[in-house]
This record gives sequence, structure tokens and C-alpha cells, in this order.
Amino acid sequence: MSGTQVNINELKGDINNIESPELKVDSIINKIISDISQVNVKIDIRDRSFPSQVIKKIEHNQLKNKRSIIQQYKVYSSHIESAYNIAEKNIINGKQSAMLILNDMYIKSLNKFNIDYYSPDMELIHNNADNIIDDVIKQLNKFLYSSANVSFSKEQMLIGINVVVAHAFVECYVLENPNDSN
Repeated sequence: MSGTQVNINELKGDINNIESPELKVDSIINKIISDISQVNVKIDIRDRSFPSQVIKKIEHNQLKNKRSIIQQYKVYSSHIESAYNIAEKNIINGKQSAMLILNDMYIKSLNKFNIDYYSPDMELIHNNADNIIDDVIKQLNKFLYSSANVSFSKEQMLIGINVVVAHAFVECYVLENPNDSN
């Protein structure tokens, strides 16, 4: 058996060598991803059409590279709503809580790009839309892996994260709502 030996000569404070309690908490979003990862879907990668209201949101935010996650969402759209309905039955305000967490991640992303959430500069949103989505995906990935209830493969996790973030985009919790602009 090999290992690393650490010699501690002097202690000047408390030492806590236990697992963080945050890692023992389940995540609503993990439950959603688990539910949608278990459905049987038929994926047609050639179908690149979007409903008109989604096209309006994509154009309003000038989303380019991350349109692909909207394609993934389209395949799972009815299943994600079903998964949120199941969450709502088991967790009070389950969907709303998940959406607020995603919106908070969006706000943190805006801050990283020096964009004011209360009065967003749409030119900055346009210039950074794909990067903002990427950042929300990274935040969600980190959040989910630190949850107690990870019960699916990496591949399911990656698709699930994309689908959940795309759903938040379609629901206007991530990026801007074209109906709110002046």
C-alpha cells in the first residue's frame, strides 16, 4: 500500500477533516435530470427547426453556438415538463426553486461579464450570449456534482444539463426575454 505521509509540526487553529455537509444534500435539478435521462426519445439531428417564440428569443439574445442545446431540449421538452411536475408533487415549489437557482447562476454570469442584471446592456448580452450560457452550464455542472443524489452517467449528466439550461432559456430564466425589451 502506498500513500502520502504528511507531518504536521504545529497547529494554529481548528482542523475539520470530514466530508462537507453540502455534499449530503439532494438536488432538485439532479432529480429532474435523472427523470429525463431515463426516457426513451427519438433524436433526429437533421431537424433544426424551432418554434417561432424560441426563434424570437434566440434572435433577441443573438445566441449562436449554443443553439445546439436548444435542439437537445426540443427532443426532451415534454419530458422535462413531466419531470418538473413529478418534482412539484414531491417537493414544495420544486420547479420554481430549480428555476430560481438557474436564474441566480445567470445573474452570477452577468456579473462575470460586467453586465447589470437590473438594466442589462443588450449589446453586451449579444456579444456574450454563448459565453453566458457556457458559464451557466459550468456552474450547474459544479453544483450537481457536489449534490448527494448523482445517480446517472456522465453522458446523461451532460445532456441533462444542456436540456435543463435550454429549458431555463426558453422559460426566460437565463438570458433576456424579448417581450421585456423597450
